[in-house]
Amino acid sequence: MLIKKKNSRFWHVAFFIRTTDGKRVKRSKSTETEDKEEAKKLEAGMLKGLKELKENKRVENFLIKTAEVITSTTIKRSGIPLSLVWEKYSKDHTQAKRTERTQQQKYFCWQRFKDWLSENYSQVTTINDVSRDIAAAYIKHIQTKGSSTFNNNKGSLSSIWKILTIEAGLKENVWELFKGAENDSVRYRNFCLDEMKLIVTSSDDFWRVAVNLSFYTGMRFKDVVFFRKSQIDGNYLSLTPSKTKRHKKDVEPFIHPELHIVLDAWIAQGNPKEDYVFPEQVKLYDTPDFRIAFGNILKKCGIKDNDKGNVGFHSIRHTFVTMCEELGVDRKVVQSIVGHSNPLMTSHYSHDKESSKAISVLPSLLE
Repeated sequence: MLIKKKNSRFWHVAFFIRTTDGKRVKRSKSTETEDKEEAKKLEAGMLKGLKELKENKRVENFLIKTAEVITSTTIKRSGIPLSLVWEKYSKDHTQAKRTERTQQQKYFCWQRFKDWLSENYSQVTTINDVSRDIAAAYIKHIQTKGSSTFNNNKGSLSSIWKILTIEAGLKENVWELFKGAENDSVRYRNFCLDEMKLIVTSSDDFWRVAVNLSFYTGMRFKDVVFFRKSQIDGNYLSLTPSKTKRHKKDVEPFIHPELHIVLDAWIAQGNPKEDYVFPEQVKLYDTPDFRIAFGNILKKCGIKDNDKGNVGFHSIRHTFVTMCEELGVDRKVVQSIVGHSNPLMTSHYSHDKESSKAISVLPSLLE
């Protein structure tokens, strides 16, 4: 059907597609014309093309199923060596397009499994050698992780097996035999002030600045890493947290004087043409070593999980919220700063003054 989008002078053709997981999703494409009759002609052409694409996909699926039957009954294969599995999987073009980050996550999951095989089942040399028992042993191994980590690993391996089924001549996708883990989000505790000071004095370079940035703004780790100079607006930060980006929940926290000093010193020693405040860390964001680096700082400080919750970089965000409330800052003001809610939206941000008062009461980490 034809629709007119807000802030667009062109007509758009709206249609539905079926994703790989079976969901029905609405999509639209601009006709790049303002004339409705002309748009109707273009709509007819687009819909015809979609019908042809659907028919081609149906035929393709039929051929794939036929090939699976032939493979399982008449073709004997020696299997795909573990060393070639990722190369073949990543070059497959029949799967839905993935983002670079998703691709990296799947690679890390595969590499983690391959390393585990090397340590525990060195006799396994091909993907075909991974039996139900071996898969069950690995499932037991990763069940000690959080539910999100468990599901990412199981899902990534299942995806690899599914794509390589025909070429490798696999009899079954062993990972589909196991259920996913129910969500058990990690509960974080906040740090006390002495712990925060110990973390700062035990950190250097990026981590010292990152800890200060999160402590004085409540920013999440990803937002800290991808923080830009262009987000600094005088004595305020102009942020759209990545987790609430699609809801457009902008936040504008006041820059604490001590944070101003730390940020200015860091930025002064960097490349003036680079907008990212931490360009090197942006490149490292998805690497395993970078992810565990803050945990190593906590270990060095002797800061551990306890019955109040786990510890991690996200604990600093909890610390910001807890300290603000303990110092008497109104909860609505704290929520608006960290982006938990969108109170009243009286103006772009009606809590600018309250934001400065709230953050100014936070203690120093250097004293």
